[in-house]
Amino acid sequence: MAKLYVSEYPGLALTDQADSVPLLACPPSVEYSIIVSAGSSGPPQPLQATTKFVELSCDTTCSYVIGPFASAVAGLSNCRLNANERVIRRVPFNFEGNINRGGVYPVLSTAYGIFTTANV
Repeated sequence: MAKLYVSEYPGLALTDQADSVPLLACPPSVEYSIIVSAGSSGPPQPLQATTKFVELSCDTTCSYVIGPFASAVAGLSNCRLNANERVIRRVPFNFEGNINRGGVYPVLSTAYGIFTTANV
């Protein structure tokens, strides 16, 4: 059974000077897998509201979509991920919601999820 492995991250790593660097801060907020099938398979859960980046890796070639949890579907013409490839994607978010460090903290305004389909 083929799977897409997902790790969700709230942001980039910070240095001692509070500058962000192009590395994902560990550990991820959550990790899970999605079964890849011939039809569009949906995620087991929506992305967390604070997720800004996702790391995706699949053990087979597949197509994927990051879209609204309630309505998105993946087709063969969507983003292609080759077997054993690893990609990092920024997910849509808006600056609204929680106050953090005197500023506004970015949150997802709509529940998004990752949808897949086999692409062989």
